[in-house]
Amino acid sequence: MRTVFFLGWFLMLCAFTAAGAETIALTLPGGAGWVLSTSELWRALWPSAYVLAEVRLGHAIPLLWDPVMTWFLSPPAWALFGVPGVILAWTCRPNRVLSPAQEEEMREYEASLFLYDELASEARKWARDEGRNPDEDDQILSHELIDLFEKEDNNDGFDAAVDPLPEFVKPFER
Repeated sequence: MRTVFFLGWFLMLCAFTAAGAETIALTLPGGAGWVLSTSELWRALWPSAYVLAEVRLGHAIPLLWDPVMTWFLSPPAWALFGVPGVILAWTCRPNRVLSPAQEEEMREYEASLFLYDELASEARKWARDEGRNPDEDDQILSHELIDLFEKEDNNDGFDAAVDPLPEFVKPFER
């Protein structure tokens, strides 16, 4: 089972390699279309091996090349390797069935993922019970001092020139 799982990963690696080779083959002269079939990719990257396989298989078993191999080589190489690779890697993955200890550990991880949401829900419920607006943020920063200096009409009796302000309160030049 583990060997088939690694075979699936190997096929997926071949699919990624074929996708990269397809982009290289598209830059070669004679490459047309967005997606190359496996036979077009094979002809573009290694033409002598393609012709040799076509001649030898066509001579040995004529029906093997024309209907069977042309149909088999018609999808893109990344799909030809990738689809079986994903299926093998997914269906033959190790540890598909969890032991009771692994299931308990997974439940603990899941509970820790939702802990913040539960605490926030409890805090909102507590705020509603206390008569506060749970949607109001009590941690919002106050910008009253900035608004004080940016107002045109200051009629609160404060004069910045007469009453010195500490450095951390003074507005900076913009």
